Amino acid sequence: MNTMLCLCFLMFFWRVGADCQLGATEVSETTRLFTYRDDDGELCLQRLDMVPTDQTLEMICNISDVEYTTCEQNGNMSPPLPITDCSKLMKGIVEVVSDEICPFTMYRVGYKLSDTQFLELYRSCYDVPNQTAHFVIHLAYPITSPAPRPDQSFTSDGVISGAAAAFFQAKNIYATFKETLGPNQNFVTSARDLVFDRGHLAASADFGFESYMRLSFKYLNVVAQFGSINRSNWKTLETWIRNQLNDGNFEVLKICTGGFGVLELPHSITGELKPIYLNAPSSNPVPKWLFKTVNDGDGTRYAFLTYNNIHDASIPTPNCQQVACPATLQFVDTKEAGLSFCCDPIDFLTTNVPHLANVC
Repeated sequence: MNTMLCLCFLMFFWRVGADCQLGATEVSETTRLFTYRDDDGELCLQRLDMVPTDQTLEMICNISDVEYTTCEQNGNMSPPLPITDCSKLMKGIVEVVSDEICPFTMYRVGYKLSDTQFLELYRSCYDVPNQTAHFVIHLAYPITSPAPRPDQSFTSDGVISGAAAAFFQAKNIYATFKETLGPNQNFVTSARDLVFDRGHLAASADFGFESYMRLSFKYLNVVAQFGSINRSNWKTLETWIRNQLNDGNFEVLKICTGGFGVLELPHSITGELKPIYLNAPSSNPVPKWLFKTVNDGDGTRYAFLTYNNIHDASIPTPNCQQVACPATLQFVDTKEAGLSFCCDPIDFLTTNVPHLANVC
């Protein structure tokens, strides 16, 4: 794992008990990057909207332009926010990073201050030739007043071409389904029938601040997910995780999310099951399964599996040792909602994604 991700994960426990509430307006109108120094003097992205008393934030416009504001005993930041004097805030970037847990290419997303200093939000293991996001790793923190979901288009960041990104469009999905399953297929009814969402792996709402949320809208952070599943059980799971943080059950969570297997649907003439790739015949696969693991770093772990198929009349058997789901997590038990299962996390990881067993 990247040292910055691990460091900020560990140092969060020193930062609890915040006394200054960062208001949504203070955050959204500030034209600088929110950062802080941990106990070892390392710079980390400020991910919470609460700041401990006497904690100083380093508000970065660029590497040579930094302002400071401190949480005072009276619960106010001094000097007050927002700070709006930065006319050209640094942009988030995507760059390749060496990481042995990824058998393809690992990318990290965040802010590069210098050749030796990168503030990371998440990382994605991506197979570029086959246009496949295998998994994404990020940290989620409690947020008292999260920003609303921004109106943000997805970016390819040079990882894939614009033509490859276009295969997520409804008209291209329709053409692909006819090519793969025959002209009489009825899974996609027209060129305007958008059956798949560009489903976030690292959920945008997990990042709290609007500027961070915008960096989640990247093709290396999405898979083709049936829209009804994305907006039902998958959304329920994402919301449940954030509720665990905001209810005070956990202080920070490491979340690993990905897909595996390839969705198969029957050919309209032969009935033969055909693998579904948005860029037929073998690129941008629609995953058969979606997974999410959650780890609090202190012994509590969860693993969840969702079947990404609204057309299979049978009930699939997940490739894991099933366990009872948390009582507060209520999945809808229909294929349209996405049949979802709770798994023993160690069994799931070692069986399905062993390269993540010691990370997630």
